[in-house]
Amino acid sequence: MKYISKLIVFSCLSVNLWFFTSCQQPNFINLTSKNVSQNPSGIYTLQTEISVQDRGVKIDTLKVFVVVGGEKIPMTQDDLNPELWSCDYKLPTGFDEATYYFEANYASSLDNGNVANRMVTSDLQVFRLENRYVGNLGSYRGPVGAEIAVQGRGLTKYDIITVSDQNASTKYLSENELRFVVPALPSGLDYPVKLSGGAHGALNIGNFRIDESRLEVSPNSLEIQSGDTATLLFKIDYAAPPGGLAIDVKTNIPNSVIMPEAFINEGDMTVSIPIRGGVALGEGKLVITAPGFEGAEVSIKVF
Repeated sequence: MKYISKLIVFSCLSVNLWFFTSCQQPNFINLTSKNVSQNPSGIYTLQTEISVQDRGVKIDTLKVFVVVGGEKIPMTQDDLNPELWSCDYKLPTGFDEATYYFEANYASSLDNGNVANRMVTSDLQVFRLENRYVGNLGSYRGPVGAEIAVQGRGLTKYDIITVSDQNASTKYLSENELRFVVPALPSGLDYPVKLSGGAHGALNIGNFRIDESRLEVSPNSLEIQSGDTATLLFKIDYAAPPGGLAIDVKTNIPNSVIMPEAFINEGDMTVSIPIRGGVALGEGKLVITAPGFEGAEVSIKVF
């Protein structure tokens, strides 16, 4: 649903403040984000932190309000942090931004024993609704090749999920959900995940941890006569990510082992690699690794 941008305007009433020069006015710190994710109820929480530095202030008389759309709304003091005040505001239908300010009223003791009523207001503030945002990941950890859901609002078929600046295979399901395939990156680390493709740049989603997955190799030992050929089978638990999965195979008897590069094609879960015996040098081993996978070893004897 498209919203026509409107600005809720209010008239600022001039306020006469009777402060002695020795008194300091309360300081407002606005804790409300300038860009707020739109929600179906249209209710948004406004928050401020106020520090009253007037030495004569009577704390029990302090009342804080937010003035928005011509409406003066009382704010509630937080039970744990007395300087924190908040309230809920329902944005009228059809509006996607609002202008507001905070107001504090309290009584202060004067040096002559009298009591003065004081009022102070914050600067003008504004919040705007974001019609496009990312809510959360379906999971914040998983192995290479796993499919992970991303939920949000205003998603499009042109969006791409990036994991550590590497584009992941992204599938568009609806304006509220995407899915991406965990790319082949080293396991045991947390990687930043972002949504790219919007007009306002990338949106941070959070961190995703790649867990170590198992790379099965069969058989786990080989005996090959020089000139003969055997086969190694590599198997993973999930389909290989876009671009495929390169498998690194090293050996301590390179003159005795002749084999092509090991590579599982995109979408596949297995690959068979022929190995031919070279120079008969006795026993050695193959050390097999891949990004995000537990390493494996295969003992080999060429005679």
